[in-house]
Amino acid sequence: MKKFLCLLTAMTLTLCAVLTGCSSGSGEALTPADVLTKSYDSMQNASSFHFSMVHDTAGTPISAKILMTNLEGDIVSPDKLQATITGTYSDVAIEVSLVTVSGQTYMTNPISGVWEPAPNSFKVLSVFDPGSGVAAIIKGLTNVTDLGDEKVGKTKCYHLSGTVLSEALAPLTGTTATGVEIGTEVWISKKTFLVSQIKLTGKITDTEEAGITRTLTFSDYNKDVDIKLPE
Repeated sequence: MKKFLCLLTAMTLTLCAVLTGCSSGSGEALTPADVLTKSYDSMQNASSFHFSMVHDTAGTPISAKILMTNLEGDIVSPDKLQATITGTYSDVAIEVSLVTVSGQTYMTNPISGVWEPAPNSFKVLSVFDPGSGVAAIIKGLTNVTDLGDEKVGKTKCYHLSGTVLSEALAPLTGTTATGVEIGTEVWISKKTFLVSQIKLTGKITDTEEAGITRTLTFSDYNKDVDIKLPE
């Protein structure tokens, strides 16, 4: 009987550990705040990653005439980015290439396709810098709720939700509305604590459509990526 009670107690404790709170790969119970802190530190140490951003409706105005609907590329810390922007230029569909190295940013002309220095509005894409932009979203997340574990692709993640003030997202759009709370969901790898996905819902700027949603995905962390300025 004593052995049976010991076994029952052990099984109960195991079940409680599974059902209570977030847990790390070691079985350690983690609060949402713990997960965000570990994720912030992991993102600071990321040397590179692949990213994409898609809009469910409309897009992000990144110049007077260019509306960005999708963005995909690679970041190499601390100061290299290559990306392809799809969107519209004066309502005409375009695809633009973008490269940034050590503060120098070049893009292909939407009309001619020739490489040329990018306007200042294209230099705000630092939101994808792992040590500042993405980490700023993680650090600025408030009213956090644990939505349980969920997979992004094959990666098992903590799924958290909360809000981020629009000012924290200025690198994404250049300018923002002031004091607006943006609904935010974040998926963080349970194994590495690196961000797998972020979903932002709400107008970051006054010119955007109400209810606009951006989904940012991140993959291929810490791989060798060669990024050079165009000749």
